[in-house]
Amino acid sequence: MILAERLAENSRFRGEAFNFSNENKITVLELVERILALTGSKLKPDVRNEATNEIRHQYLSAAKARKMLGWRPRFTLDEGLRRTISWYEAFLGTSL
Repeated sequence: MILAERLAENSRFRGEAFNFSNENKITVLELVERILALTGSKLKPDVRNEATNEIRHQYLSAAKARKMLGWRPRFTLDEGLRRTISWYEAFLGTSL
């Protein structure tokens, strides 16, 4: 919230869009496998390779946020996923 408040208070940033990420390139399959591992799931992804024009690696550049805001990620991807999974488990009242 502190970052959001700083952005709202500074007119220089009005209308600007920022990406926030760790900038690590990762495939959708790798992300799914990490989530499955962190949840202790025994499910196996069913990859059919039927999609055409699929983006191989998806990631966001946080260069603008680093340059203009001095922003740096506070968590690794795995730590962020762990926190997100914990939130959903608490919200849903069940383990994933």
